[in-house]
Amino acid sequence: MKKAILDRIEDGKAVFLIEPNHTEWLVNQENLDSSIKEGDVVTISETNKIMKHPQETDEMKKRIAEKLERLRGKN
Repeated sequence: MKKAILDRIEDGKAVFLIEPNHTEWLVNQENLDSSIKEGDVVTISETNKIMKHPQETDEMKKRIAEKLERLRGKN
């Protein structure tokens, strides 16, 4: 299994960044579960089944928000 983040959706393609090197992986948007949104953490199985991980997504977003707050505090 691979871990990835849905980076963006453009021109009908979902662009995932595969960990750890952020290699791009494209999926037709119509093949993507509608509950998966930009910024979501997912795992991709050997058969290319995409599973959303809400808890990991929330944790990642919290870490990013905390970093932004620290950066804003330095200015």
